[in-house]
Amino acid sequence: MNKTEARQLMMKYLIPRIEQYGFKERGKATDFQIVRKVDCGEDVINGGLTDYNPEQQIIYNFYKRHKSIIELLMALEKKGISLSPPISKHTGTIGFSYETINGILQIGYLPTMKTEHDVEKCVGLITDFMETTAIPLLDKFEDLREIDRMINGKTPWETDADKPYRFGGNFHLKRLIVSKLAGLGTYDRTLNFIRENYTSHFNDKYGDDYKQALQHVEELNNILEGVMPIY
Repeated sequence: MNKTEARQLMMKYLIPRIEQYGFKERGKATDFQIVRKVDCGEDVINGGLTDYNPEQQIIYNFYKRHKSIIELLMALEKKGISLSPPISKHTGTIGFSYETINGILQIGYLPTMKTEHDVEKCVGLITDFMETTAIPLLDKFEDLREIDRMINGKTPWETDADKPYRFGGNFHLKRLIVSKLAGLGTYDRTLNFIRENYTSHFNDKYGDDYKQALQHVEELNNILEGVMPIY
């Protein structure tokens, strides 16, 4: 079974199961992106197929796009600041997968597929995870206050690298925006936490990178001065 055949069979079984939740396929490339519109922006199922011809394996994850966060990051880039990765309307806010939620270090937990029955079985595993875990989490993270409590709470995250939920780059900038928009009173503490974290690395090997990153944070702070919480 080649990638094209596997993708066709996957969509044959997957789309009828997820349409009830408002998801629709976007594009027809071998890799796939399935999207639903929500109040804050979009929820996305993103993935592809790893080709071990004649076997195939589905790799996938979930993430949420908050349009308000994207707009503020774009405003920062308009100040002449280059972010990595660059910001676009497709920039994710928070994402996760079966692997990150369950602490699996290797990407790709689904069995490989050689037959249509194998594909149907894998789609069943995907939808089980989606219905029991992913959809409730996407619904939960529609509210930025939930994200703020998690990453900027009593024990603020230093990084998202080893966490169940990932922010796809520019973590400290996104967390600062989340804090401002959530309006839970964590903003000043979060800003100072980021400042202290970056300045503690100024004398390290990559000190110049941290100095530049802090300049980005301070410029974002200037932008956020005129921004009100959304709740």
